[in-house]
Amino acid sequence: MNCILDCILIGGGLGGLLGYFNKSNPGMCPLTANWKRGAVYGAILALLFYSISVCGGKAATMNQSTANVTRITDTSFDAAVIQSSNPVVVDCYATWCAPCRELSPVVDSLADQYAGRIKFVKVNIDESPKTDQRFQVGGIPLLLFFKDGKLTGSSLGLIAKEDLARQLNDLIATNVPAAAPGK
Repeated sequence: MNCILDCILIGGGLGGLLGYFNKSNPGMCPLTANWKRGAVYGAILALLFYSISVCGGKAATMNQSTANVTRITDTSFDAAVIQSSNPVVVDCYATWCAPCRELSPVVDSLADQYAGRIKFVKVNIDESPKTDQRFQVGGIPLLLFFKDGKLTGSSLGLIAKEDLARQLNDLIATNVPAAAPGK
């Protein structure tokens, strides 16, 4: 709630200033003809900006853990991923990234389907620079696939749910050891 109030106040203030300084121009914009109109117009634009920005919408919820996707940081990465007994999918994202916001519900849905078989975690690369550097994240969204503590693959960019499910099935496929020679 604090973010929306900040957006409205900043937008209204900037609109008011625009209206105040615009009053001396003969061909002025009717939306900013005076400081009051400018403040209202600025506040409306701020609300619009809020609805599509990192302050509001899906972006604010991306930094929260869900039922089957845990948010981790640099300090908890090894314990959550490398030391996990289950295969792990790491979703590397940023709140400002539109494709990341599109992929997030897909990952959440698949995390529900694969609960107990695959562990899902997410890392905000803006807040976890060591993980970003460690895995040389050059683009996002980036999914990293781990099995037995080792990186086994990755997927950069948006991926269809069916294609991701196929990769998840490959990740959990059990490798049957070959019979020992002479037996």
